[in-house]
Amino acid sequence: MAYVVRDQWQQHYADGKGFRELGERERALLAEHAPVPDGGGRALDVGCGTGSLAAYLSSLGYTVDAVDFADSALARARDEHADVERVRWICLDIERDDPADLHEDGYDLVTMRLMYPFLRDRSRVLHGLGERLRPGGTLVAITPVVEHTPAERRDIALDEDEVRLLAEGWETVERLEADQLAVLVLRGPCHTGTRAVERQRPPTGLAVTGALAVVADEAGRVLLGRSRRGMWELPGGKTSGAESFEAAAVRELAEETGLTASASDAHVVTMLADDSHGVPRLTAVVRITAWSGTLANREQQLFDRWEWHDLHAVACLGPVFAPAAQALGATWPGVIPGLAPVHSYPLAIDQPPVPGEPAEAVRLRQQMTQTVIDGGWAPSEPVQQALRTVPRHRFVPEKALKTAYDGGDRAVVTRRDETGKATSSVSAAWLQADMLQSLCLKPGAIVFEAGSGGYNAELIAHVAGPTGRVVTGDIDPYVVHRTRRLTTEAGSGRVTAFQGDAALGAPSHLVPRGGFDAIVITYNSWDISPSWREQVAEGGRLGRVSNVLVTAIH
Repeated sequence: MAYVVRDQWQQHYADGKGFRELGERERALLAEHAPVPDGGGRALDVGCGTGSLAAYLSSLGYTVDAVDFADSALARARDEHADVERVRWICLDIERDDPADLHEDGYDLVTMRLMYPFLRDRSRVLHGLGERLRPGGTLVAITPVVEHTPAERRDIALDEDEVRLLAEGWETVERLEADQLAVLVLRGPCHTGTRAVERQRPPTGLAVTGALAVVADEAGRVLLGRSRRGMWELPGGKTSGAESFEAAAVRELAEETGLTASASDAHVVTMLADDSHGVPRLTAVVRITAWSGTLANREQQLFDRWEWHDLHAVACLGPVFAPAAQALGATWPGVIPGLAPVHSYPLAIDQPPVPGEPAEAVRLRQQMTQTVIDGGWAPSEPVQQALRTVPRHRFVPEKALKTAYDGGDRAVVTRRDETGKATSSVSAAWLQADMLQSLCLKPGAIVFEAGSGGYNAELIAHVAGPTGRVVTGDIDPYVVHRTRRLTTEAGSGRVTAFQGDAALGAPSHLVPRGGFDAIVITYNSWDISPSWREQVAEGGRLGRVSNVLVTAIH
């Protein structure tokens, strides 16, 4: 009965079927271990079915959001619990849908009863629910376990390894039992810091060459497998004979996950050189930009399952195979902090941008844009369209969506020095919009940006249009590498990044004849560099994001 399709669950409840009723022992444990906070509390019941648990939580004094993705289940819940107060019934696929209807201020209690084994992306969903807990909040997962489940129904139960993974990273874990169901009471941060680990056995041979496939889904989430070695891994493996790295990545992807891709859609973005147990290792990081098929676990002797993970949560995975961790950091610099240094050789490639974002990102971007417009910072249509279109979150992949799209007066820091001082950031959206307005860019404008990051350059490129171009420079090689990778992943193809002291202007071969139509300084500068005056065109504009000082050069 392990349904994975929404229509199957719809029919299940429409046929009058359900799950075992909430038992007295479960009720007692919930009342004891998840009491309502003083002054009332708010609970989220995930996979509420016909609503017995949500109704019970309401009787304890909680205000409850009860969610299920089957309309037929919610129809029965509303009918069977018509007299229950303080319950809001919400149709929502917790794995796929935009969670706009969930309470913005979070929950004191999140419950998952008899539904966790049915999730496809278990770790991602659990992490996301943990982020919705208020300080001191509790997550309670009630689930069958293999020990007490008939062999023919063990697809709806958890084994001990899965139970351990469910509990990993929480500050306190209590495991209780109710009528042969495991009741896990989880509290505290749900974040396990990612750490790069090696396999226990050394590789065979004098040296190893291999390829790792970096694949994202339609929401921009990266594919990782939970291996039986107890770590997360990317699809990949050793090269075979004389095959190319691209061919090896595509072959391993199909063999391990069932997804298929063409070698023409596989791009080597970085070469990693290190060693494993003293054996030299050369690993190609291969970005797959298009694929097809249905995700499956083709090598069950090696992997427990494959999941899609939000990029901002990659830093909270726990153990990750060392080359996979480095590959993730090479593809999206910054998503895993504190990685040990490794010899990395980024390649200049002609990789097309890769689309993909969740519906929540689209909604939050429109909200951010409206906030900026309402503040009077973006009166022109080109600037408004740039804010609506350019995916800001993809230029801060290590940050949660709400942080990326904060419409208030807040920059998103992306780089700090050894003292903790911010050295690179994505400026507040209103500030960037105001600067763009002040530059008065025309279609086809060529602009120099002093100080890189990616997002601001793409906003400029969008306003300048298909015939425009942006040259951006930064003194920090990490910032330049990050800008190149993120504009490659999600950009227009009209941004060129270089490393150097931007106060000296752009390299001569990047300066257009007659000079730049506009120059933008995105860092604190106490004076106007002579190079900027020399490189801006007659009548061009010189702007500074940090203080929106715009000067026309005549």
